[in-house]
Amino acid sequence: MNSRLRVLALIFLGLACASDGVGVSTSFDPLARFPATATYVWDEAESSMPQDQRLADLTPLLKQAAEEEFGKRGYRAVESGPSDYRLAYNFLVRTMMSAERSRTTGSLSLSLIDSTSKQLAWIGFGRAEIHVGLAPEERKERLRQAFERMLKDFPPSQRGN
Repeated sequence: MNSRLRVLALIFLGLACASDGVGVSTSFDPLARFPATATYVWDEAESSMPQDQRLADLTPLLKQAAEEEFGKRGYRAVESGPSDYRLAYNFLVRTMMSAERSRTTGSLSLSLIDSTSKQLAWIGFGRAEIHVGLAPEERKERLRQAFERMLKDFPPSQRGN
């Protein structure tokens, strides 16, 4: 493939990814304190992923992408020991079928729980159509972009308007 076609293909691929339609939203406890830097541990007991072999690689990709984006905002994962927060994920898959097509949607929530008070401090949601056949790096990048948008205003500002 000549270089011109390669560039056009990359532009088209970029446009297709940009309109991928990963919807995100967040909410937070206005009484919670969000320091500029903090630590968290992954709360496996509160996390869930469907028992589907096709999604076997999603958990490590999800954690890597989330850790990168939280890390950019001063929040870092620790393996064990004391931490400021616990971070849990819940991933649900829903398939809708009609005579014309079937569509599978994935819904993800990230919950940041204050380790001291045990209260939910922040929650983020993402939802998108699942694309079969994406390479692991493509899945990770898609997750990273969704987390980047989800965490755009993180940590939340606690100043009044």
